[in-house]
Amino acid sequence: MLICSCRDQSGEVSSTSDPAGMRQYDASASSSHLTVLDVVHSLDRCSFGHRGLLLDFGDASTEANVNANLPQLAANEAVEIEGATWLRLRSRSVATSFYWPSILNEPSQQPIYVEARVRGISAHSMSIAIDGRPVGRWPLTKREARITLARTPGLSLEAGPHELSLRLSGGSPTGDEALVDVDWVHLGVGDSLEPYAAPTRQDVLVDPAPGGRSMQALAIRSPGFARCSGWIPADAKFEAYLAVEGDGDADVEARILVDRRAPVVLGTAHVTGAAAWSPWSVPITGLDGAGAIASIEIVVRRSSKGTRVLFGAPMVVETASPTGGADRTANGVLVVVLGSTSARALGPWGGPHAVPALTNLAAAGTTFLANRAPSSLSNAVVASMLTGLPPSALRLDGSLDRLDESITLVSDACRQGGITTAMFTADPTTGAVFGFDRGWDTFVLHDPLEDEPATRVFDDAREWLDAHRTDRFFIFIDARGGHPPWDASSEDLKTMAPAGYIGFIDGPRAAEALAKAKRHPARFRDDDRVRAWALHDHALDQHDAALGGLLAELQAVGRDRDTVVIVTGDVGANEGAPVPFTDPDTLDEPFLQTPLVVRWPSWSGVAGHRLDVATSPVDLARTVVQSLGLSSPPDFQGVDLASLATGRVAPAQRPLVATRGSHYSVRWGEYVLVGVGGSELRMCDLSLDPACVADVRGTSPLALESIRRYAPFGWRRHEPPQAVPQASLDGRSLASLVRWGRLTQDTPKQ
Repeated sequence: MLICSCRDQSGEVSSTSDPAGMRQYDASASSSHLTVLDVVHSLDRCSFGHRGLLLDFGDASTEANVNANLPQLAANEAVEIEGATWLRLRSRSVATSFYWPSILNEPSQQPIYVEARVRGISAHSMSIAIDGRPVGRWPLTKREARITLARTPGLSLEAGPHELSLRLSGGSPTGDEALVDVDWVHLGVGDSLEPYAAPTRQDVLVDPAPGGRSMQALAIRSPGFARCSGWIPADAKFEAYLAVEGDGDADVEARILVDRRAPVVLGTAHVTGAAAWSPWSVPITGLDGAGAIASIEIVVRRSSKGTRVLFGAPMVVETASPTGGADRTANGVLVVVLGSTSARALGPWGGPHAVPALTNLAAAGTTFLANRAPSSLSNAVVASMLTGLPPSALRLDGSLDRLDESITLVSDACRQGGITTAMFTADPTTGAVFGFDRGWDTFVLHDPLEDEPATRVFDDAREWLDAHRTDRFFIFIDARGGHPPWDASSEDLKTMAPAGYIGFIDGPRAAEALAKAKRHPARFRDDDRVRAWALHDHALDQHDAALGGLLAELQAVGRDRDTVVIVTGDVGANEGAPVPFTDPDTLDEPFLQTPLVVRWPSWSGVAGHRLDVATSPVDLARTVVQSLGLSSPPDFQGVDLASLATGRVAPAQRPLVATRGSHYSVRWGEYVLVGVGGSELRMCDLSLDPACVADVRGTSPLALESIRRYAPFGWRRHEPPQAVPQASLDGRSLASLVRWGRLTQDTPKQ
């Protein structure tokens, strides 16, 4: 009989329910489990150790930390050898960061040795160092796989971040020929000379059936551990089923690790026998606020000789109650995108700019406080809204990049589902020339060359609504918002700051003037900046009034109660930019923080909610089709915002990736990792440094390890350059883009 004495920190015996019940949310129940981290399905978030720490070079869990700052990264590749994945190196030097857990220094600091499984190709030898300190040098034999070992007297490691580096000698000087294959490196603890069995993913993940009940599990030897990272809510708990292989016994514990804090033991258990699974549940403590990027560490302290401990269906779960909201289908969806509009400037987000119509909408719906654009290029962001894909997948990055015709748009999915569709845009970069006109029953572009007010798209939508008041519909409005050119009468300009302004920033040609100033920023003076922002604020007032008129029309035709209304932005406006309101080349946070408000149909029961949970324009595509009762196309990424608002999925923080050219920025919670290509620049903590200047990589290694996994550059993620469709410009479209500030007058026609 299996006996499991499982105790949390309070000493109370705990139990848990069947793991199948933790994978979904039952809205009919008063409470249920929401899975936050399913370990067996997220092993790329985990590190493993047995008698030390394993660095599995061929596994995705190690990839993010390999060669983080070397441009040769893309030359390396994963290869299959003898049923295992190895890393084939063409780089002469390879560095990987790793986190040395405190558990490996208990009960006292122990000496470290290094062993590795390598296979020579063209390199003659490999040298290894830890934190710049040489450890050993190994000869290599071509096509021969071997396990090599090195010991350096007195070598020990403090708990925290470290770096292991490999240097190769000999072989092809051009780098065309591969140098070596590396399977794993083991940083061993103590003096044990027993043969080492690397706890790779293939070895750790098993499917045993104690008591006749099959369950995916982690199998860990003593002394060993698994450490898995992610966003952990403060009100979560760790749950697993315990068993052992054989007739032995073992002592295990669960711990939580957070940067700059001592590890917290969540609970311990003693396991004996092998007759059946025994449940284990321990509450998570030691987290402040809503939670943090943290690591759950599962430790096998001691076991009988030859015994492996089985952790069945290990996961972090959160107990949540439904916040309301019936799962019913809407008959209409209205999306309004406001160009160049930052969330932090607007009233619903605590900003100084009063926007009455948007504020009233927020009071009746859900305000998302942490919406983040996936690019600083406006039409790339709009494309994400309509495709459910990030700009990196769409390959929209240049001034003339066109949306690929093979990609499914929301308009395509709606038309196939019998939904009447219309798009009205005042942005020439989301017109037909750029491939945005597909799938719409009605598509209208008002380019900036027209003698029409910027808010004409709202008038078009009102007229369209009146003509389609009984239809099931999807309307998408891409409005100028705060983007120039701006509408302002001579009387408006007389009263606009700064007083007596005589500079070159006017309304109709402001975008052209700003584009020129970006090339010569010294010509852009303080009074020019003041006038540009005054015109921007004036445009936001005009668009908010137009939004109010459209919402009134929606009510007048009797469709406000069964329509989802979404108001958001494409990119923000950065007051700190040398020249504002131009396409930025970087990914500063102010460009990426955009508004998002959703008013649900009257039966939803969700009104006045404010959610500080990570959202993205990528989420809009899935939200639109699911609101209309349609199935999401298989390529759509993101989450359904209605499920977040009503609590049907866990509102956990998630990493949001933004890209522009070779620049990338990954935000997770308050941490932001920024870099260019394969090189990291810094990681900042916005809670301590809102300007994102200070580098906290050295003091937040756990968060860095977690966030690195989502950086868009790595040897496994490298793809060869692909041809991107280009917009073909006629005379009018070229002139329109010049007026918009996207191109200059000397750009050649195609």
